Amino acid sequence: MAQRIRPKFPIFLLGISILMVQICYAEDFKRTVITDPSISRRCELLTEKRQEKISNKQRIIGLIERNKHLQKITPDNKISLKKKLETNLGHLEHELILTLTQIQYHEENIVRKGCPGIAL
Repeated sequence: MAQRIRPKFPIFLLGISILMVQICYAEDFKRTVITDPSISRRCELLTEKRQEKISNKQRIIGLIERNKHLQKITPDNKISLKKKLETNLGHLEHELILTLTQIQYHEENIVRKGCPGIAL
């Protein structure tokens, strides 16, 4: 009875070792995929520029919200202050439109350059 159990154990170990070898080959394949360093640097630069524009967009949106809040709480007798806030709001909205256009340009540029593994 003991002899029948012994042959199954080495076969089990052999199966596990074959599975481990296949996993190692899959990981090794991932590490050996050759990517051009110039493409990687260019793609990193493009994504960094896009990320800067996105953070800039978020700041502008925050400033617009703040401006609208200040317009609500400004007393009616402060006419010059209200005009300055309205002018500032117009400039902020214009900057937001420009930033959105730049973000779209950077996204199209990333796709056009063919950066691998980019999820927009």
